[in-house]
Amino acid sequence: MTAPGNTVDLMLARGQSLALGANFGPDLAPNGQRWREVFGGAANPGALMLTGLRRADGVAVTHVANPLLAGYDPAVPAAGYGPMLVQGSVPEGAVLACAMLRDGLAGAVAFQFHDAGGQSIQNLDDDPGSGVEGVVTPHANAELWLAEAVRVFAAEGKAIRVPRIFLNQGEADVARPRGWWSAAAEVTCGQMVEQVRRRTGQAEAPVLFVQQTGGYMMGAATNLHHCKLDQLDFVRAKGGVLVGPLYPYKIDNSDDKGVHKLWSEYVRAYEVGAWAAAEVAAGRAWNLLPGPATRTGDRIAIPVSVREDEALTIAPGLYADYGGDPEHLGLEVTGGGAIIAAGVSGGTILLDVAGPVTAVRYAMQRDPTDYRRLTDAAGCGYGAHRGLICSTLIRTVSWGGMEFALERWLPSFEVAL
Repeated sequence: MTAPGNTVDLMLARGQSLALGANFGPDLAPNGQRWREVFGGAANPGALMLTGLRRADGVAVTHVANPLLAGYDPAVPAAGYGPMLVQGSVPEGAVLACAMLRDGLAGAVAFQFHDAGGQSIQNLDDDPGSGVEGVVTPHANAELWLAEAVRVFAAEGKAIRVPRIFLNQGEADVARPRGWWSAAAEVTCGQMVEQVRRRTGQAEAPVLFVQQTGGYMMGAATNLHHCKLDQLDFVRAKGGVLVGPLYPYKIDNSDDKGVHKLWSEYVRAYEVGAWAAAEVAAGRAWNLLPGPATRTGDRIAIPVSVREDEALTIAPGLYADYGGDPEHLGLEVTGGGAIIAAGVSGGTILLDVAGPVTAVRYAMQRDPTDYRRLTDAAGCGYGAHRGLICSTLIRTVSWGGMEFALERWLPSFEVAL
């Protein structure tokens, strides 16, 4: 086959199991296709993968949710390329590739998942001494695949570019202290950018798009999820894009791990990443971040970076059947004081408080409740971190004859006073 156009985008969508995605199994979409076919290259011309690669154990790499920690056999080069094949898990990068083509952000996109479930941010770097000792396979996977992609497409006279890196990682690092994740991500993401520049020859650094860690349905009283706050710091410091938080998405707890999303929620979260990419490409702002908090008397105001075409709003009842909505929209204060009332106005969060307040937290509850025991009949529920504040901006996309509603949610945060 021949890739359409003269330029092929290489899709880098890195992370752990939430980037690897759900296994849709044999389920059919409303249009009669299997879901894995909905997001495959046959249904999305221009969605590509390299062919002919093998894992280190000799197994052929025939679909995009491989080679995981088995790694590639470096002695086996790619034979060429073909339509992206999705089997089992539907990775974030596959959905993003299809969305980029639909939205006109690329004429051809090649993708392969390089990482694996359960990986710390340090396991994605090239240092065998960081993270789990000796684990450098994800970095090596990306290294080989980038080199082979450049070789294969250059042989046809195609230009290669990597405009974006998507990162969906953090659940493995929820127990780390404040500042640990951002320091580790500085190394790991720096190596990702260096790898792209070295292998492709492009001068411009890819834009980093980060999904904020959603957390688990349990353990919030002890695992304080400082990585969430680090992710906000990292995006601000690096000029990256915060796609949004993962806390509003429903969890399928059929595996009792209390973290993996319902299959349709994966699609919604991934599509918000594609929405963010389209907005940034059009020159519009995307980051929805809190500014410094101020207190005047007993009123605290926290400005949020809303755009001119949106305002803050609330979504009551989201958790009503799953342990209940959080108090005060998901806002809490520290320092001994209390919240009397909470609301939003335009682009500002407003709190009426009593007593001393040293900081305001949002969707960062330290609740000992095990929400795995508060699910519906299908075993689905929500995480321990809960918030009700989102934007008025919405978008709807359709896949397989099914509509997916996309929303912009306020990330988990903590601001000092």
